[in-house]
Amino acid sequence: MLLNKERAYAVMDREGLDGLIAVAPINVRYLSDYYGALMRMNRLFYNYAVLPRDPSAPATLIVSGVEHLRFFHRPDSTWMPSIQSYVHPVYQDRRDFDPDVEDAEHVEYGMKWPIRHDTLSPTDTEYLKFMEGNRGNASVNATYALKKALVEAGLSDAVVGADDPRVGPWLNEIGLPNLQVRDAYTTFRDIRMIKTPAEIAIMRQVATINEAALNETIASLQVGMPRTDLEIIYNTELAKRGARGIYLATGQNGTNQNLGRVLEGESITFDGLCDYQNYLGDLGRIAVCGNPKPELARRAKALEVGCARVLEVVKPGITGREVSDAVIDAVRSAGFEGFFFATPHSIGLEHSDHKIPVGPILPGGYGEFVFEENMIFSLDMPYYEIGWGNLHVEDQILVTRDGVEPLTSCDVSLRVLPGA
Repeated sequence: MLLNKERAYAVMDREGLDGLIAVAPINVRYLSDYYGALMRMNRLFYNYAVLPRDPSAPATLIVSGVEHLRFFHRPDSTWMPSIQSYVHPVYQDRRDFDPDVEDAEHVEYGMKWPIRHDTLSPTDTEYLKFMEGNRGNASVNATYALKKALVEAGLSDAVVGADDPRVGPWLNEIGLPNLQVRDAYTTFRDIRMIKTPAEIAIMRQVATINEAALNETIASLQVGMPRTDLEIIYNTELAKRGARGIYLATGQNGTNQNLGRVLEGESITFDGLCDYQNYLGDLGRIAVCGNPKPELARRAKALEVGCARVLEVVKPGITGREVSDAVIDAVRSAGFEGFFFATPHSIGLEHSDHKIPVGPILPGGYGEFVFEENMIFSLDMPYYEIGWGNLHVEDQILVTRDGVEPLTSCDVSLRVLPGA
């Protein structure tokens, strides 16, 4: 189970919520473990997950009828005990729905595919029984299925949080007038910040995959090659390992964009973000083709000192500001006096997997960034000096009970490739 259920219950208690509704695909995935085709399309309002605060009330996943039938073959796709399905009725003679004569919460599948009974396998027979057992139980759309899930969980008159509160008025309109739906966009982030063992296992994999792909990309560097080719190589190496590239930002000459060609003797930075089973890997490295200039080599060495300092100081309870100050002081003491920026962010299903300001909330509005056990973070250490060049390093690190465990190598040394 990906969900940190104990933390979710604690956060719901603190915020006075009787349950949670996940709308965004990553939050449906987080609550339910499920990740279906419509979620892959990033189609909002076609899948939901409901987590009641009452552990005895059924947690529910809402899926399309087509997806529901696939659970026959993959019953382990979710831990949630209740599944509510919906179908858009499609009949031979019409494609609409008549609420005057049809029940929006008890719909039969309109499409009747042919069955060749004389050649059915035992699995086919069991599949048909599964279909028959669900006949007439679907809703007309995902919102009506969500309504049924809330009623089943005893949440008809409750106060629930949703990462997209637009569902609230819809549910009020279709028969739940006393339901209160509060904005829980940041609530989900707060819960997700502390990782479960299942999440940590995936994050170990994505960290390993990302570093291997980025190492292969750096090894391909040649003077004069278009920098856009580097992202293609990175994406290809990720795909070989079952992951998906989100971006690879490369920079030279004090800029952070992928245009231009690789220059000899100039630092080039790599900031690679990828996705594996919906969890993200984030890594930063520096390379150069040809002999590095003395100042580049000296500054790169100073960043190594700063990264080592991260591993020394991070522990549960320390703040992001304290860590940033310690790292900046270490880099400056190692001879890079102009270095001034280092900032942590948690990482998981999103690049910043913690509460961040949105809407009217101003920067700092949620207080200090505080490290906690089982948080996974990266400390961004970029430096851009127009007319001189770029630096950027970061690694993926797990906070443990009394310190840290790197999930990537933390080898931030300057990579030197052959010149022209």
